[in-house]
Amino acid sequence: MTMTKQDLINLLKRKFSSLIMILIPAFVITLIIGGLIWAFRYLIPEEWISEISYYVDNPSELRKLGEGSEWLFIAIQVLQVVIAPIPGQAAAFAGGFIFGFWKGWGLTTLGLLIGSLIAMVLARLLGISLVRKVVPESIIQRFDSVISDGGYMTFFMIFLLPALPDDAVCFLAGLTKLKLLPLSLVCLLGRAPGMAVLSLTGAGFADGLTVWVEVLFGVMMVLSVILWLFWEVIEAWVYDFLKIKRS
Repeated sequence: MTMTKQDLINLLKRKFSSLIMILIPAFVITLIIGGLIWAFRYLIPEEWISEISYYVDNPSELRKLGEGSEWLFIAIQVLQVVIAPIPGQAAAFAGGFIFGFWKGWGLTTLGLLIGSLIAMVLARLLGISLVRKVVPESIIQRFDSVISDGGYMTFFMIFLLPALPDDAVCFLAGLTKLKLLPLSLVCLLGRAPGMAVLSLTGAGFADGLTVWVEVLFGVMMVLSVILWLFWEVIEAWVYDFLKIKRS
């Protein structure tokens, strides 16, 4: 997709205008919430405040509360793929924070693998009637070419790139004629880098930010800003490359 200098200027103007429209209400809401907290601070038991402050100052102690809850965390990861509206990024960050990088990443990966496989199996067994109940029609229409013509590399790209509805795509993948085990591995490989970054960042916050985690966090913030500024261009290229319909 070719973008002229004027197109770029117009895009940046539109983005910054929308940013201002977001920041103003956010500032007002923050003031309101802060005022409510200040007004009702005497209604909150003092021991609650002390306990919260303790865990904020000692995040490693909060990690101890999660010890022995590995299967619960895996179940949460499975549910966030299949049914629950839990952001996968937040869950991966929490896994690193609670269990450390390697264990958190491993548990996150295992949960995503199981959840993705369950979604694909359900879609393959129950067909489009189930998929229409759990996946918005707009997403089904946009990705219909993936169902009929998509290969393993197409699904790898979808799971690798941010901001694409990868959980919903797990159900759509089950409607293809591709083998489920390779599909699950493709899902795993595509999601692994992003989950590793989030797990590492979460672990860094719990253990105390190292230079590497600070650099990684800074890079993530820069990439997030770039993605936000130029997402329409990136999305158009991705959709054209994968032959996905744009809404």
